[in-house]
Amino acid sequence: MRTGALLLLAGLAAPVHAADNRTWPIDSSASKARFSVHLRLPVKTQGQFRTVEGELQALPNLQYAVRVQLDSRQLQMSGPDWIQRVTQSPAFLNTAAHPLIRFQSAPFSQQVLISGGSIEGVLSLRGQSRTVAFSVSPTACQWPGVSCPIQVLGQLNRRDFGMDAYRFSVKDEVEFQFQLTWRHD
Repeated sequence: MRTGALLLLAGLAAPVHAADNRTWPIDSSASKARFSVHLRLPVKTQGQFRTVEGELQALPNLQYAVRVQLDSRQLQMSGPDWIQRVTQSPAFLNTAAHPLIRFQSAPFSQQVLISGGSIEGVLSLRGQSRTVAFSVSPTACQWPGVSCPIQVLGQLNRRDFGMDAYRFSVKDEVEFQFQLTWRHD
């Protein structure tokens, strides 16, 4: 079970040398990205991005790096129409001026994709870049990211990215949730 996943990942990565630049693109048709805002009102406020782009890159010593890119203009928030307007407004995500949300991880062990753990990297959001950590859930399938999605959760303080408006109606914590699957053609 987990040994099979480890062998698959080792097979995907081996023989990885410093010059090896093997990458697996994110399968946008099978991957999902969600964004949650916590209101001080009892209103459901989760949104979903229409597409998720990026890649998993094999690095030396059975390490990996992941790059994820989202278009904030493609975020569709649930709930009342005003939630969509507020989320995309210049005072919050500022989608007109900063349409792309990007995450570039630092190198991490292949074991994180199997057993779970933390992946650190730089998140660029709303024209500001900060180091953040995302939590990867353990997988139960034989080939994580191929036969089942990798589940990732990131919680951050919106004020760290200049989203100071609506403090009386929106809590400071926002969340990103990902279900990532790689194309392996």
